Order: sequence, then C-alpha cells, then structure tokens
Amino acid sequence: MSEVITGTPFLELDGVAIGFGPEKTRTDILRDVNLEVGENEFVAIIGFSGSGKSTLVSLLAGLERPTEGEVRMEGVEVTRPGPRRGVMFQSYSLLPWLSVFGNIELAVKQVFPSFSSAEVRKHVDRYIEMVNLTDACDKAPHELSGGMRQRVSLARTLAMQPDVLLLDEPLSALDALTRAVLQDEILQIWEKEKKTVVLITNDVDEAILLADRIIPLTMGPEATLADAFPVDLKRPRDRRTLTDQPAYQRLKAEITSYLVGLNKEARKLRSKTLVAMPEVKPRDFKLPSMMPGR
Repeated sequence: MSEVITGTPFLELDGVAIGFGPEKTRTDILRDVNLEVGENEFVAIIGFSGSGKSTLVSLLAGLERPTEGEVRMEGVEVTRPGPRRGVMFQSYSLLPWLSVFGNIELAVKQVFPSFSSAEVRKHVDRYIEMVNLTDACDKAPHELSGGMRQRVSLARTLAMQPDVLLLDEPLSALDALTRAVLQDEILQIWEKEKKTVVLITNDVDEAILLADRIIPLTMGPEATLADAFPVDLKRPRDRRTLTDQPAYQRLKAEITSYLVGLNKEARKLRSKTLVAMPEVKPRDFKLPSMMPGR
C-alpha cells in the first residue's frame, strides 16, 4: 500500500486489478493497487521492466479499464481517455508528414476547437518556445535528433493543458546528456506550471531529482505498489550539488536496497517454478554429397 496523502486526492487508484483470461483462471498483471496523488504533486513510480508500469499509466489515462476497482479523478470515475490527462510515452508518436508546429497544432485544434487561427498560433508558439525549439518549428520529425523529437512530444502534451501529466519513461531511450537536459526542462516546467505529475521510471536518480514521493512497484505478475519513500530535499534541486547531500545518499541507498531485495525475491520465486526439460540430443546432420559434374 502506498502512503496516503492528507486532504482529498486529486487522482486515485482504489483497489485496482487488471488481468487477462477467463475470470476463474485470470492472470493479474496488477492487483490491489491503491494510490492517492494530491493536486500539483509530483509522484514517481519506479520498478523493473515487465512489472506493469506502462499498464498502470494506461489505467490512469483511461486507455484501459480495470478488471476490479476504480480509477478516479477529483472523485469521478475515469472510464475513457480525456484531455485533462495528458500522456507522454517512450516513443515520440509524431506524425512524420507534419512539422514540429503542425504536430502540436493538430493536438491544440482538437482540444480547443473554439480558438481562432491567431490564438492557435500564439498558443503553439508558446509551448515550442518553452521547450527551446523555436528555431526548429518548421522542421519535420526526421530532421530532428531523438532529444528534439521528445521535446516536441512534451510540448504537444503540455499544449493540451492537461490537469494531470502522465510520463511513461519518456527519457529512457535518450543518451545520458540529452536525458539530463530534458530532466531539467521537465523540472523547470513543473515548477512553473504546477501540474499534477505521475512519472514512470526505472532510474532512481531521476526519481529523486524530480519527485515529491517515490513509490516502488513490486515484481509481477500481481504487482502492486509498495510503501512510498518521501523525498524531503529542498526545491529547487540542482543536480550538480544534489548527489553530495547526505539526505540524497541515504534515500538512494534505501530505495536501491529495496529494489535489489525485490529482485532477489522474484528470482527465488522463479527458481521454485522452473520446469525440468527433457534431455534431448540434436539429430546427427550431414550435408548431402555433391552430384558428379556439378
């Protein structure tokens, strides 16, 4: 169970499970997942690959419905996707035939159909400038680096002005330097815009730099959220001095130790369920002899 916040939760998962297969033999990816996120809070959910992190994002976004339990936003059940919850995935998901401006413009027109052409341009330009892509606004996605494409994706999501920003490992495919730059940009934008953010990541350093709380997701199947680690480090946070702080070092050691323990537990469970395979020797195989004259 994750830590319960004080006050009314802005976004919550209440006894959520999701699985596949017939009800009697259903295999749950996630089970008994409970989460409460406060308005303007930055929460990081951290876990291993295959534990169900992306499924969790899909549930929060309304892209998938839980098999059990409810997803709620401001007390109202989430039953489908909506512009109040913006999602930024690992892949850029940009339309290759549209420019940087065009990709963002398309999203803005869908969310704000009453905007005039001038209002759309002003709105799009604002978010392109926010991610430092003004000089590249007329370029197509194939003309951009991976980091620049991810900036377009971020600008597009922000331009829809969602109340909740769901970040599904958006920086995992980037090199270390580009990742650090975008982490700083996300942090600056959050401090300015004060969105409610749920970040999915497998990077402990990234989670500590950005989040108010870090919640581990246990190993699947039937993964669930464990107790939260509060991040009591003062903001604004500077990566250049953060790693030297004893509080940072203690927190990183605690989270890393917990995750290592989860991995060891999972290995023990897997070793108990291993199925012995029959010893099969490969059949002797010889190349056919060449026919005379060939």
